[in-house]
Amino acid sequence: MPFKLTSEHVTLTEEFAHRLIRVLRMKIGDRVILCDSRGSEWVAEIVGAETNTVRLKLIDRLFSPTEPTVYVTLFQGIPKGEKMDFVVQKATELGVQRIVPMFTRRTVVQLSSDRAKSKRERWQRVAISATEQSGGKIVPEIALPLTFRQATDEASHANLWLLFYEAAEKPLREVVQSQQNVNHVAIMVGPEGGFDPSEVATAQQKGAQVVSLGKRILRTETASIVAVALVLYELGLLEL
Repeated sequence: MPFKLTSEHVTLTEEFAHRLIRVLRMKIGDRVILCDSRGSEWVAEIVGAETNTVRLKLIDRLFSPTEPTVYVTLFQGIPKGEKMDFVVQKATELGVQRIVPMFTRRTVVQLSSDRAKSKRERWQRVAISATEQSGGKIVPEIALPLTFRQATDEASHANLWLLFYEAAEKPLREVVQSQQNVNHVAIMVGPEGGFDPSEVATAQQKGAQVVSLGKRILRTETASIVAVALVLYELGLLEL
């Protein structure tokens, strides 16, 4: 859940309160497990419930997070329809810590500022649900959509930046295995139609390693999940 478990009492409002009281039919005295965005996990007891508000007391800590050995960010060209929901859900299940939707030259979806915020809130809810269902410890942060230039500026801070491009010649394994002391990986996948060649050139100039997923042309939502899974596997981080 997107809150920090740093005090003895926690107050849940809106959708979380509704879910506990109206959907799960929980009442005062019932216990639940709370997990925050950093991975802290506690047993908590419901001590108060009003309209759209539930108050809980933290009882026992179950899990205290440690810093991940490698921080993984997925930069995803925004696809059409509900495909982004799928990408967020599956990337969360695999253990990505941050997901950044981005607008590229070939992105068809157009979002106003208000619509972008609404979408981001929806995708964050998808990530929360996927974390709960998969038994994950950390809810990934879903960023507000960025332009491709903004995304490349952020990705350039990673010490391994992989841009997946259908015309690339470098195999993923060769690039990943040549790296040492990797602690932050940026994985970048385009929308339907992939990246424009000018975008690939820009990313390369900023430090991206342009790699291939093989000869098959994959749908963007498939490419993202395959890319994340393969990178995590090559780094020895895939936890299934």
